[in-house]
Amino acid sequence: MKIGVHGSYYGRNFGDTLILAIIVNWVREYNPQAQIFLPFVTSEQEAIEILGHKNPEFELSDLDGLIFGPGGYFGEPSGGFIKKIRWSLRNYERHIKWNKIFYKNKLPYIVVGVGVGPLSFRFIRRGVVKLFGNANAIAVRDKYSRQYLIDWGIQQEKINQTSDVALSLVPNPDIKTVKDKVALHFPAPLIEGEHQVNSFIDFIKAISEKCDVHFFEDINGQFSRSKNPQNLKNILDSKGLKLSVVEYKDPNNLLKDLQSFDKIITSKLHVGIVGYSLGKRVLSIPAHPKTIRFYEQIDRSEFCIPFQNVTTDLLLRQFEKLDSISNFKNIQFENSNLNKKIIMSFLESLPKKS
Repeated sequence: MKIGVHGSYYGRNFGDTLILAIIVNWVREYNPQAQIFLPFVTSEQEAIEILGHKNPEFELSDLDGLIFGPGGYFGEPSGGFIKKIRWSLRNYERHIKWNKIFYKNKLPYIVVGVGVGPLSFRFIRRGVVKLFGNANAIAVRDKYSRQYLIDWGIQQEKINQTSDVALSLVPNPDIKTVKDKVALHFPAPLIEGEHQVNSFIDFIKAISEKCDVHFFEDINGQFSRSKNPQNLKNILDSKGLKLSVVEYKDPNNLLKDLQSFDKIITSKLHVGIVGYSLGKRVLSIPAHPKTIRFYEQIDRSEFCIPFQNVTTDLLLRQFEKLDSISNFKNIQFENSNLNKKIIMSFLESLPKKS
């Protein structure tokens, strides 16, 4: 069995790497001898972290089936016209332009665990609609993604609403949480909103007096080697608050490192998703609308505070309120595992070769 797994694997980003590695593991669970191919991966290290080895060489036409794996690559970021058109052109090249190859060869494929929308430009939306319309199965990770597809003309009966595949993770009972140990993960440059920036800095100073706070990386060198003066670590260093850095090595080590923390402060989606799955208390300051969708989905919107709303008092109040979360249960665990069932059903449907 030869299976292609495609996704947003164009750089060593923890979230994109992790969720594709989960899909690869599910394929291997179905067929341990399956050959798995990442059609357009550009980093050898990324391929090794997803597959456990270098990417094999074979053509799309050789595949028995193709899985468009999880990620947010069918929904544009917020921002102005120039940012959106650049993103759309890049993603058209990465995810849509080459689709004619497997249409021509009648290659069976599914799209699973993805976020969808918004898409401002007709040229990319048209390609996405064709891709989803011809898929053997569709699974999107939230109600907003499902509604975008329905609005664009995809039959709603065909669309499964699941949740992010990383929500299928479970805590390792052998790794113990250290009380009041806080992972600080805010890699975006602090360049907008002087009042909000100062409020955020004052918040970090305040919690550092009571908690053991560490910078936490999900990309190699994110804090440890950044020279950007607007990087949060460099700002805090200049103010005399020097926090240690838990450096990113690979997804498996990140999971182990993250489990020792009590609380997480993050602007990124998958550090928050993984933290939640591992039973951590997460305070989100989202950098992307898709992150807001997630905290709504798990009924923790009050702990997701857009940066424009930041005040020191609000952050301190919600940070302390995290302690009130008890009887933790991952309410999206079963929904996440629906992605696995859809993949298993797809693999079972493929023609058996002698």
